[in-house]
Amino acid sequence: MEPVTALLHRWLFHGPGWGLHRSHHVLRREGFEANDAYPVVLAALTIAAMAWGRRGGSLAVLLPVGAGVTAYGLTYLMVHDLYIHRRLPLLPPRLALLEPLRRAHAVHHLHGGAPYGMLCPVVPARLRSRAAPAG
Repeated sequence: MEPVTALLHRWLFHGPGWGLHRSHHVLRREGFEANDAYPVVLAALTIAAMAWGRRGGSLAVLLPVGAGVTAYGLTYLMVHDLYIHRRLPLLPPRLALLEPLRRAHAVHHLHGGAPYGMLCPVVPARLRSRAAPAG
């Protein structure tokens, strides 16, 4: 899912879908932002795919694929929304294992480009010093 998410982020969110995604790159506001439409739409598509998969036959593969997409989405929610952006303070404010992801995402927000991935971000060499730990 990470390559699919990175491609969606790069070519849809930072392309024709920038009108919704822009809200995620501006100063944080309380509550919902326009960008929150993306996970809602993607979840609805995943639910529909899983429903079709329950019919069996050649569509049966959609059920395990949908389960995998859902697992990735929950992981993304926990890392991106709950940990990195602290939308709900349910996780500790600092977890050493997740700090490299926070730094890579900060680079993305700093200049609006790569890395587009979240759980396995590829930070371009020219930007690696920006993603390095402070200290």
